[in-house]
Amino acid sequence: MKYFKSLTSTSDYIKEHVNELDNFECVLCDEQTKGRGRDGHTWESHVKKNAMFSILIKEEKIIKKFNLLSVITGLTIAEYLETVGINNVMIKWPNDVMVNDLKIAGILLEGNLNEYIIVGIGLNVNQTSFPHFPATSIKNEIKENLDTRLVVNDLFDLLKTRYKSLGDDLYDYIDDYNDKDYLLDQEITFMKDGEQCVGTAKGIDLDGSLKVSYNNELINVFSNEVNLIRKK
Repeated sequence: MKYFKSLTSTSDYIKEHVNELDNFECVLCDEQTKGRGRDGHTWESHVKKNAMFSILIKEEKIIKKFNLLSVITGLTIAEYLETVGINNVMIKWPNDVMVNDLKIAGILLEGNLNEYIIVGIGLNVNQTSFPHFPATSIKNEIKENLDTRLVVNDLFDLLKTRYKSLGDDLYDYIDDYNDKDYLLDQEITFMKDGEQCVGTAKGIDLDGSLKVSYNNELINVFSNEVNLIRKK
């Protein structure tokens, strides 16, 4: 595990040094000056308040299961949050973890599918105010400070175990995920054949895609096709 006081982002560091780093290398820092989320959104974080880290995966059999990684990562984070005493943890497909309708963690997958994947994770730990977006933190929920380095260590161990045991589908995890599915039976908008469509989320499929009821059919939508998700 590599620790830094400040980086543009932990995923940027891995990209710049990918040939020097081993499979399952974990990079964390106290401050990200250019942290980002999905679709180029900025990830805002107070210095030393949150868990910001990235995991490099070079193992071919795991890279081939790219579509499953975000789902497994979200589920693992959600289950970890329950162990520290947080209730009502939900997973908003494909890359957010929510508590009482507020975002507590985000996941960003990047990389070159022929060589590596980087799993970037931001988890709000001790930050208590979020003026620019609706969010919460572990401290807001359980009224305790946690050591962010220990949080990363614990989560990394859990995630590495899950990744190594990942099968060809989500059969072993589908019920656990569906119990925490933030979008289940909610209306979403998504892109299909270049057009924005409206459907109803019906859970995830075994390949990590989202099942959507659309025009009296059940179709599968992948993460790069979802433009906007809104609750009824």
